[in-house]
Amino acid sequence: MPTLFPSSVVFVVLIACTIACVVAIVLVTVMRLARRVRGSRLQRLTERIRPAVLQAAVAEQDALDNSLTVFRSMRGRARRNAESIATRMLYDVTGETRTNLTYVLAACGTITRAVSRTTSTVPVRRARAAEILGLIDYPDAISHLIRLAQDESDEVRAVATRALGRSGRPEAIAGLLAALPSSSGVPAVVVGSALLEAAEHSAAAIGRGFTDSDPAVRRTTAILASHVMSPGATPRLIRALATDDEPLVRIAAARSIMRLQTRDAVPALYEAASSEHSGVRIAATTALATFPPAWTHEVLTDLKHHPDVDIRRAASATPIEG
Repeated sequence: MPTLFPSSVVFVVLIACTIACVVAIVLVTVMRLARRVRGSRLQRLTERIRPAVLQAAVAEQDALDNSLTVFRSMRGRARRNAESIATRMLYDVTGETRTNLTYVLAACGTITRAVSRTTSTVPVRRARAAEILGLIDYPDAISHLIRLAQDESDEVRAVATRALGRSGRPEAIAGLLAALPSSSGVPAVVVGSALLEAAEHSAAAIGRGFTDSDPAVRRTTAILASHVMSPGATPRLIRALATDDEPLVRIAAARSIMRLQTRDAVPALYEAASSEHSGVRIAATTALATFPPAWTHEVLTDLKHHPDVDIRRAASATPIEG
């Protein structure tokens, strides 16, 4: 019976396939072995360097310089390992420990490289530089971060804005307020989170956003006002609830008033419960339902007979004590 290929050809093909399979198995084995060896070396390197980083992090100022000597002499993989350990620790520490870890990164040359990379043509490098500059206790970082918060790359702007908030420095507030308008291209939630991280310094400044012409700024300001305890927040929120022409701002104001729980806001909330916008009505009624019954008994009794079923449901969410 004739065959498609001669037996000699089939034999050669089988031999070639067998050899290819053996080579593939050998390569996979070698790669796994190499990965295991690298992992083992990295673990030993980390075990050697981590104690030095921890010692520097808790060192007294008079002993810190001696602790930093080892980092100044590091090169290659050892230096990168020290940078990685110190950077991860910076996410969870503050105060003197943060300052000491900043010195560790300075000794490794990390800060100098980060500053240099803020002008890189590669957006990922600029974003990584912004991340590092926001972690360290380094006053000169703020000017670089403010510049990066206006970068052409959306990712870089967002990372730089978060870094400004994480820096916790009062000089960063101007850059964060500049990022509030929707025209900045930075999502409002990113700016808001950054301002919350810098609440110690942003509380007094954030009140200016209530009068901004951009509704996105006013809305974010209304949301943040009750979280950062901005001075004069209550009357400003009441005014925004009563007079702002943007429903989303009024809704945000009602929800912030709900968190602040202030009796002075009851009349404004009751009036807002009759707004033409359903979202405002529901937000105002929901806020009233969370207030102490002694403040809201009469208004909630009235709202429980409102023509809007959603308002009646919101007004009935909390039982009224007579």
